[in-house]
Amino acid sequence: MRVPAFFFFAFVGLASISPQERSAQKPAVPGAPFTLTQVWTLDATYSDEQHGVTFRYPRIWKPRAQFGYNPPALTDATPKPIAGFGYEEGGFPRGRVVGPYSTTNLEGFGIVYAAAAAANTTECDARAAEISETAEHRTVVFGGRTFSERETGEAGMSQSNSGKLYATYAHPNCYLFETDVAVASLDDIEGLTPTQLRFIDTHLLEIMKSVRIVPSEGKPE
Repeated sequence: MRVPAFFFFAFVGLASISPQERSAQKPAVPGAPFTLTQVWTLDATYSDEQHGVTFRYPRIWKPRAQFGYNPPALTDATPKPIAGFGYEEGGFPRGRVVGPYSTTNLEGFGIVYAAAAAANTTECDARAAEISETAEHRTVVFGGRTFSERETGEAGMSQSNSGKLYATYAHPNCYLFETDVAVASLDDIEGLTPTQLRFIDTHLLEIMKSVRIVPSEGKPE
């Protein structure tokens, strides 16, 4: 059963990634912890030419669709996500310091993306409601397009993930994006602070603000 979201939260019919980008995902110094700047700088671009989608993400994030024990809601949908990117601090106990959140209960965070054929906006909205298990939503605008925004969440085995599911329709597809955060509930590990949660929320939103959709029908010949 899904639970209401309080924090924020990537399968990958994996996008092709150049050798240069794969190399860039590695720390400059082996074993050196990632900095907050590295974790959040949007210095790589994902592109899905088939569906006309691009968005920015941090180049140290890896292609993946799950950032902790519980997967994003979108990974359970059909069709499966086309792409996902995320950052992980790893499980517990920590074997080493990976980055700026290693002393907290954070498992990881990221974004997953999917596109599915749909007849119209109503069908797209119904799909988003089914995935998130809620009809409640608000309206947001990214890149000149209107998206519905719904909360998502999953909990189990003293671990949880929560986030936002965004949906928009552009003929002939329903475009779905989910940003999520995965955390653990451990007595001896301090949780993310409200300030850290707001920071993560704000920067995941920046990724959504970078989303651009130009369906094949709308592209110049």
